Amino acid sequence: MSRTSSAEDAAIGFAYELKALVPALNAALAEVFHPLGLSCVQADALMALEELQPVTLSGLSGRLVAESGHPSRLITRLEGMGLVRREASPYDGRASLLSLTEDGAAKAAAARAARAPLARELGERNAALAELTDTLRRLRLELDGMRDVS
Repeated sequence: MSRTSSAEDAAIGFAYELKALVPALNAALAEVFHPLGLSCVQADALMALEELQPVTLSGLSGRLVAESGHPSRLITRLEGMGLVRREASPYDGRASLLSLTEDGAAKAAAARAARAPLARELGERNAALAELTDTLRRLRLELDGMRDVS
């Protein structure tokens, strides 16, 4: 007799598959971004900056999902590569605004173009991705809410 309920088994199985999916997806994206001289995290940051710029580091951090390191180190590295520039915020003397350089904009566009075939193929093969994304977002918000209450 099982010690866990079927609902518990389903949640545990789901968590396992989700954890296993992240490295598999990152490996596929690493293959796509490697020829551009970018890691997955660097490419994600450039594409997010492309959409948000000019943005503060904390504003950008809200869009990045990285398990290790700090966004400030990532931005410092991208700045050193000549892809990102920091400028003093005219609104807050303590903050900097981040934006892409011309080379950074070109890399962001190249990363987006390189990612497109993989995203298109995944979307075409898995018609339920939009619904699954909504479900994952609800689960994340629910778990965030559980942590906020405790």
